[in-house]
Amino acid sequence: MRKLFILLIYLIVNIISFSQSPPDSKPNILTKPTRIDSIVIKGNEATKDFIILRELTFQTRDVVDSTLLHFNRERVFSLALFNRVELSVLKISDKNVLVIEVEESWYLYPIPYWYTKNNSIETLTYGIYFLRRNFRGRNETLKANIAFGYDKYFSIQYDNPALFYDNEIGFSALASYYNYTNVNETAKKLNEGDFIYKLIRVSVGFWKRINQFYLVGSKTAFDYWEINTKPKGALTASGTKVDHLPSLSIYQFYDTRDLKLFSQDGIYTFFSFTHKGFGVDGISYNTFEMDLRGYQTIAGELSSKLRLFHRRSFGKQVPYYDYSFLGFSEKIRGHNNIFFDAHNSILTSLELSYPLLNEWNFSIKLPLIPKNLTSARVGIHLNVFADAGTVFNNGEPLILQKFHSGYGAGITLLLLPYNAFRFEYAINERGKGEIVFAAGFSF
Repeated sequence: MRKLFILLIYLIVNIISFSQSPPDSKPNILTKPTRIDSIVIKGNEATKDFIILRELTFQTRDVVDSTLLHFNRERVFSLALFNRVELSVLKISDKNVLVIEVEESWYLYPIPYWYTKNNSIETLTYGIYFLRRNFRGRNETLKANIAFGYDKYFSIQYDNPALFYDNEIGFSALASYYNYTNVNETAKKLNEGDFIYKLIRVSVGFWKRINQFYLVGSKTAFDYWEINTKPKGALTASGTKVDHLPSLSIYQFYDTRDLKLFSQDGIYTFFSFTHKGFGVDGISYNTFEMDLRGYQTIAGELSSKLRLFHRRSFGKQVPYYDYSFLGFSEKIRGHNNIFFDAHNSILTSLELSYPLLNEWNFSIKLPLIPKNLTSARVGIHLNVFADAGTVFNNGEPLILQKFHSGYGAGITLLLLPYNAFRFEYAINERGKGEIVFAAGFSF
């Protein structure tokens, strides 16, 4: 029995191993500021050097310290291309050499998903999401998404953040088809029942990266909207069954966060303005979007994050399908499966986070499976949160009493750079509680 037990332990250790970063890969803690003479990158079998170097906030001959090295380590990791990133300074032939050591992640995988509306099995939508990251080693991404069930859609997207590397120009393109049931209650009442929207969308966009923190861009798109019912009210923007909808967007990002996937310090701002219609089919209206976020370490490892999100739609006959929604990508925890919509929406969130396990470079060795597919940077964080938001139409006052809210606590499991899983319990302003299980980051 003892021999059998020893053999079992031996097999388990050889099949599954849990390991942190080996000691020689951990970054050196600089005792004083140090001037960098050269930079060496190791482990990037697919990724081009310039994709990593363009994330650094310093160059050779600059002086760095431990705080700056840690910040840049997190920014390189935020590319979501690597399971592990380490920065260390080595003394070689009287020269200070910065060694950037990376372990590349798995770049091709399908992700199944499903969701329902109002927790009803009759509204189940299910599909699969295909992702090919780091195409050609230039951080290009190919995405394909197909869904069936209550809502049906297909989309394919290509993103290239370094189309013209020397000029810091990026490019994106999208083609998609949607066939989904209306979710606007006013439209449903006006039509005296549910109806289907069909949407075909194509878009292309370019952006200019000013520096590591600031980006400006523009996108042009064309949408074809069609309804399978008699047009009434704002079911469409044109008053007919079909809307031909060209649009032009301009936007800007400013992002100084450390780890973009799950930040503890920094700010993030996003502003976008889109004009739609240009008079085609008599359509002309606008949308504006603003997303402001702040992250700060309070004491020790306790950190806070605050968010203000606002979307407006205004102009001549804004159609119901382009109203501002809460309950889809933007949610109020405590009202997780309830949808609110109007011309405008506001969402605020406050969250405190404390790590139960801050960072663990986790690896599982399995037969016939590549190591980079079974490795991840793992973290477990305890969170408390409060959300509040509302929707309102143009011409209506913003009334605090009409805000919906929720608060609660939960645990976030980080599997970086891939995803996060949140297990939360939220109570809304009416005292009703709900369990929230979601993939992805809260913000």
